Amino acid sequence: MQLKKLLWNILQLMVVLVLFYYVVSPLVKNAKAFRETFLSLNFLFLAGGVIFLSLVIFCYPFVWRYILKGFGVEIQPSMAVISWIYSNIGKYMPGKIWQFVGRVALTKDVIPEITLTTVFLEVIISSSSAVMVFFARFFLKGGLPQLWAVYALILFAVLLLLQHPVVLRFFLRIFAKIRKKNYDLSKVRIPLKRNLLVFLWYFTLWIATGVSFWIMIQGSNIKISLFDSVTTYPISWILGYLALVAPAGFGVRESVLMTLLKTSYPVEVASAFSLLTRIALIFTDFLLFFITMLVLGNPLVGNKGEDIK
Repeated sequence: MQLKKLLWNILQLMVVLVLFYYVVSPLVKNAKAFRETFLSLNFLFLAGGVIFLSLVIFCYPFVWRYILKGFGVEIQPSMAVISWIYSNIGKYMPGKIWQFVGRVALTKDVIPEITLTTVFLEVIISSSSAVMVFFARFFLKGGLPQLWAVYALILFAVLLLLQHPVVLRFFLRIFAKIRKKNYDLSKVRIPLKRNLLVFLWYFTLWIATGVSFWIMIQGSNIKISLFDSVTTYPISWILGYLALVAPAGFGVRESVLMTLLKTSYPVEVASAFSLLTRIALIFTDFLLFFITMLVLGNPLVGNKGEDIK
């Protein structure tokens, strides 16, 4: 078992290193151009973009709370923030389960099977909306390669299927069976129509995320259009999330983003923007983590705040 775990960790490390080499190698070859490009970032615009990105990410706990409410479960806004923001840090750990495990552990008043299913649904709807943002790129700009179109359509169809109440109840039963629990799941409400509103929220949040990255590069030599910033990041996030061997999609997300951008921009600009999105997101995730800890306290020792008004 220890050997298997060691080999898995080595595989993860190798994949991440290879993909980061793909992203970073152009920077080494064009070190001077990259340095001039990356160091040209304007602090005020960079700070403004990070603040805006923080506000965007802060919306996610409330969308998840709305999903929970659709299952007939209502939790306090403060609990939603604590559970979502704290568990979100789990994505930086090796393996893809810690974000799910953390959400279950922190949402103590909700049946674990329901929490797991809502997190699953959250990922599915968010991914569906990300695919649509990517498709919007080609609806408006054209030039979608046929193979990309086929893959994206298949992915979107699968994501839609996974949102169906029958599929969600199936996962609820599986989760309950694993934990050897017997719940009356027939009373659990899973309104399919409610998912449409969640889809629109996530679609808007993906656009806002791209806008935040675009704000960060204003006044710098990283000349990426608002349109490209908005429509390329979501698909890179999905592919990074699906990469089981890459914690938080390290390397995968940057590789996909750079591949999409380097067809229209100098390689050092595409690489600098790809790395900036990663650095900004890590900083924002941990910034929100520490702000949440200061305002609402450590859930392991009790909360300071009762609620968020």
